[in-house]
Amino acid sequence: MRFTSNIAGVSQELNSDLAQQSPHARLRYHCRRWRPWRLVSCVGHGSPRGESPRFGAGVPISGSHLGEFLSPWGTAEIRDLGLLETFHSAGGCDIPWVEMGTGPRDLIATAKHRLSAISYSHPELQEGLIRAARKAGAEVRRGVTVRKIEAGSKPIIECSGNGSPERITARMIVAADGRNSAARKWAGFASERDEHPYLIAGVLLEGVSFRSDMCAFVFNPATGTVTGTVPEASGLVRAYFGYPTSAPYRLQGKEKLPLLLSESAKSSPFLAEAYRNARAVGPLGSFDANDSWVDHPYKDGVALMGDAAATSDPSFGQGMCLVFRDARVLRDALIAHPDWDRAGHSYAEMHDIYFRRCHTATRMFRTVFQEQTPEAQAIRQKALPLIEADPTRVPDHLFGGPELPIDDAVRARFFGEC
Repeated sequence: MRFTSNIAGVSQELNSDLAQQSPHARLRYHCRRWRPWRLVSCVGHGSPRGESPRFGAGVPISGSHLGEFLSPWGTAEIRDLGLLETFHSAGGCDIPWVEMGTGPRDLIATAKHRLSAISYSHPELQEGLIRAARKAGAEVRRGVTVRKIEAGSKPIIECSGNGSPERITARMIVAADGRNSAARKWAGFASERDEHPYLIAGVLLEGVSFRSDMCAFVFNPATGTVTGTVPEASGLVRAYFGYPTSAPYRLQGKEKLPLLLSESAKSSPFLAEAYRNARAVGPLGSFDANDSWVDHPYKDGVALMGDAAATSDPSFGQGMCLVFRDARVLRDALIAHPDWDRAGHSYAEMHDIYFRRCHTATRMFRTVFQEQTPEAQAIRQKALPLIEADPTRVPDHLFGGPELPIDDAVRARFFGEC
């Protein structure tokens, strides 16, 4: 398993001084105070079936070239978790501007949380988070393979490292093992799936001529494609291209880089100049854009987090925001409830609410900006001229998060029905 945490034994009492501190400080204090218990983070390499890393999953730390993007509502989550400094010290780069085809937008001035987006390198951030976990009192084990999880009143992780098998009993197991989660199966969770006929390709580039303080995500409704351009602090740029599965190609392997660059420029013409001298410095791969989730991702001492709990279509960039929302909500529930089983169920109930809202919003975006069905084309005929005249008709959930309204009135205004 690529990243599995088992969390055991936080004190159930808060004294009056600690009650005035931040939730992050209170949980850190109790993790350090209760030495008979342990917080253990097991970090291994590769997935249980030896599959390649996927976007948004807990990927192998060495040898990976994945980058990532955190929308402003995700920045709010890491701020509340006390992790902003960790992000920046690990090379996180503030991205205060976004281009979505209507001109540069100042996120700090206009988005709900009045915060910048952040880009970062997955491997560097994972190392930074591991250092932060150790500093907070966690025992971190590297190179561990999780073989099995046994759910129950005293859940157990069965793992091995350096040839020595071990069974670890925990008060709660938190599994964040990505979009091909083995923990889902081991703990007996039923998966739901919403399939979409789209793929998304990604590659890390050098030699790109693009603003270092701005990302770009531009949909082309005529072709059902989307381009993403995200600069990193290193001067490199992460390039994404989403395209229908009906396309006569698969963007897989470095030899397909010229095709990715040319198709991106067809979809978003401003990229022709930006990518003129671009060169790949990492692998190029395409992955499906399907949504997959678990209803109520907690039971019998096992909580799922991130893509293990709910995988969202990466075309809309919500996956990393969701994982840090999960972490913050579960943390708050554990602090609020001495009964950790009750805390787990509280987390799962809240998770279902905000994931469903994200899922609803991205389905609406896909209908208006990507789908090629006659129904979607009829919606666009009404909606796009109105959106061009008034861009505020487009819901801002991608940057503002799931607390924004997402009801029939929002849908009607977005779809040009009123």
